[in-house]
Amino acid sequence: MDHTAEEIKSLMIDKLDNHIDPEDELLLQRLISEQEDVQVMWEEMQQLFSVGKGKVMMEKLDTREEWANLHNELKKARRKKITRYIGMAAGIAAAATAVLLYLKLPGATHQKSIAATAPAKAILLKIDDGKEIDLTGSGSQAIVAGDARFHNNGKVLTLQGGASNQWSTISVPTGMDYQVKLSDSSILWLNAATTAHFPVNFTGNTREIEIRGEAYLQVAKDASRPFIVHLPGGAAIEVLGTAFNINSYDPAAVKVALVEGSVNMRTSTQTVGLKPGYQARVTAGAPVQVAAFDERQVLSWMKGQYIFYNTPVQEIALTLQRWYDVQVVIDNPAVGKKCFTGIINKQKKLQDFLDNLISTAEVSYYFQEGVLHFK
Repeated sequence: MDHTAEEIKSLMIDKLDNHIDPEDELLLQRLISEQEDVQVMWEEMQQLFSVGKGKVMMEKLDTREEWANLHNELKKARRKKITRYIGMAAGIAAAATAVLLYLKLPGATHQKSIAATAPAKAILLKIDDGKEIDLTGSGSQAIVAGDARFHNNGKVLTLQGGASNQWSTISVPTGMDYQVKLSDSSILWLNAATTAHFPVNFTGNTREIEIRGEAYLQVAKDASRPFIVHLPGGAAIEVLGTAFNINSYDPAAVKVALVEGSVNMRTSTQTVGLKPGYQARVTAGAPVQVAAFDERQVLSWMKGQYIFYNTPVQEIALTLQRWYDVQVVIDNPAVGKKCFTGIINKQKKLQDFLDNLISTAEVSYYFQEGVLHFK
């Protein structure tokens, strides 16, 4: 997905200060490796904060006064070489001050009332006892439900402990995505229209969760406790420590794409091992199918994109419904079978994609009472 320069700079500051969350570090590493301008920015930021007073300030960024002092020092240091970063430093200082005001001043961190009524469209955390907590929005939230403790920063929910027998469910609506850091430090990145069910604490000899929809998982290594993901239709994935993508939007055709490590794909009749770069497809009543996959295509949703290669319009319609929260109707079945190659960019308007679709796939559309029709 697209990220502003300010967001990227903030991630770099957290990385240089050794206070970056694992999921944010993964995102930053990917941006640096994929975007040349981000790589250049990172190299210059490292140089900027590795010498002189910049280095000293980075080692003690504990108060808003010190952040402000860093801004002042940066304006003085090596002015000729860092002219292009003066504005950036101001932005960082301002953003950091706002964050510290919220996180560190007395009363800033608050407990969110679990009795609050959530809006119609919200990222919802449902505790074992049936209470729901709205996670939508920004800011820092310390959430307590019984003895279960969570922290929500608007983008990531971090589990911080609780009863051994307590489970939670998080539901991500259409048009959104969200991340969860489990008690063992494993990370779930949930796509739109996805539900995950997991314990507040992992106990026993296994770590087990359930996924419905699409998610990218980075599983923390623990050889003594296999990580098991239960999928629709009775399938399951068993891992020790790895990274993979699950797509179970269609319960009759579940797909698991392995990025690194190794996993076993289990059904009622088979257990199939996967190697990195390969995807398993589980279809009801058929043997597990294994084939190489295009990582750029399968994982593009995490960048705020969907890449289609000769994809039927009827499949594209389902993606539009999940990402743009719009109902789609295909008036003519023949249109649904037409194929399209192109990209959806979540940061752009739906209209932009539709115009591209009709120009290349010979498909027309219209809106009627808020419903998108293909004809």
